[in-house]
Amino acid sequence: MLVLAGLILTSYAAKLVVFWLAPNMSYADVTFQYLEQAHRLMYGRGLLPWEFVSGARPWLVPGLIWPGMEAARLLGGQAQAQIFGAAAVCSLMSLLVIPPAFLWGWRHAGSVGAVVCGALAAYWFETVYYAGQPLQDTIATFLLVPGVYLAYPDGPARSFRRLVHGGLWLGAALAFRIQLGPIVLLVGVWVARLDIRRYAAFVLGGIGPLLFLGLLDWATWGMPFQSIIRYVKYQSSSIGETGEGRFGFVPWYHYPGWILAYWSGAFALIVLTALAAVKRLPLLLAIPLFNLAVLETIAMKHPRYLYPGVPFVLVLAGIGGSLLALRLWEGRVPRWRIGAIGAVFVALTSGLLGGFGYFAATFSLGRGTILATRAVNADPQSCGLAIAPGSSWWLSGGYVYLNADKGLYGITAADPDFKAKSAAFNYILTTTELPGEPMEDFTGTGYEKIACYANGTRGPACLWRRPGTCDAKAAPPLKASLPPWLDEAKGRP
Repeated sequence: MLVLAGLILTSYAAKLVVFWLAPNMSYADVTFQYLEQAHRLMYGRGLLPWEFVSGARPWLVPGLIWPGMEAARLLGGQAQAQIFGAAAVCSLMSLLVIPPAFLWGWRHAGSVGAVVCGALAAYWFETVYYAGQPLQDTIATFLLVPGVYLAYPDGPARSFRRLVHGGLWLGAALAFRIQLGPIVLLVGVWVARLDIRRYAAFVLGGIGPLLFLGLLDWATWGMPFQSIIRYVKYQSSSIGETGEGRFGFVPWYHYPGWILAYWSGAFALIVLTALAAVKRLPLLLAIPLFNLAVLETIAMKHPRYLYPGVPFVLVLAGIGGSLLALRLWEGRVPRWRIGAIGAVFVALTSGLLGGFGYFAATFSLGRGTILATRAVNADPQSCGLAIAPGSSWWLSGGYVYLNADKGLYGITAADPDFKAKSAAFNYILTTTELPGEPMEDFTGTGYEKIACYANGTRGPACLWRRPGTCDAKAAPPLKASLPPWLDEAKGRP
């Protein structure tokens, strides 16, 4: 158990260090659906994306990360520290995948398997990255893995109590990410088969988290399960926006392409070692394959949607690799040394793939916007920040990345009221979604370009500054635009 504790502690430390040293803003929903909404709970201000106008998202994630952010605020921390507090909470949740992986490895490949599988769960680059991101997808995965382990430790569990506990975790995963329903259904059918008693155990355990979601939606949105109902209602409309050339609409082969690109040189080793162990735990391969099959039927595609299957593939690879190592070296090399070498190999492979492989760009996406906003926060003379153009609000850091004493606005250089409105702010941030796109130019308006920051695969984030103070009432605060298909955008409730 000391080894398990060591894996958990070092994993937590590594995730926090990576989050601190490699700030990024890869997902607009992380910023505006979760961090920004937790910021609203704290300060009563923030941008409202359509999901939180219509009630298409539950308050689970903002409520989960709020304590970490509030703790940072009470300790005197401002925006940067509060975001780190949210990451600390999410990273803590990510540790839930380590004990199940460790125990699966122990059951099927002894102490070597426990160390290698535990190391894969602790240090794999995708988990290290997603650990700091408050996303429904990944938090739900962190809850899914313990649920599957309880229901399927070395085959279908038979204990009613164990299945109730497994159902509790699976239900919690569903509450955070209802789209995991097909995976949860697969696990339930695979384990329960024709045994009504096992199904009853799953339902008994899983109903509590789902009822909690219903009550939370009722308390916050006025109707039980509104977040699910509105999500289903609008999903077809939002996918309708993703026509050719738009975000998320890509051909089917992007999913296998992303897998090959992310795992690159390790792909063959992962596949071969996982296949070597699949007869022991076939459900662990069925989960990622089934998830991939379901995702291929949906027009909206994104690599992070594959993540719920990743921990299970890695467990199989850890077991298969450990069994192979034991066959080659047991009796000649002490088991503790084989396990230690395996853990080091995992950490080095993960570091190389995450730091220098295709995935590496994810760690730097949006960093320029963060650094530019930090520069504004660090200037004691700054009093307001404008995003140019305001329609690109989703490329900004919102209010959550800005210290609470500064206002946030939208502006364009061509605005006929520019001079009057610019009295509300003394900094302007310009950026674009893609490099090479034209950026707003404020030359001759009294603003001077003081810095541009590399922004990953986006256009650079450039800061403009003017001398003087601000009149917060000179311009309206920045607001998030709403999609035209939203009832609330049409004036309907």
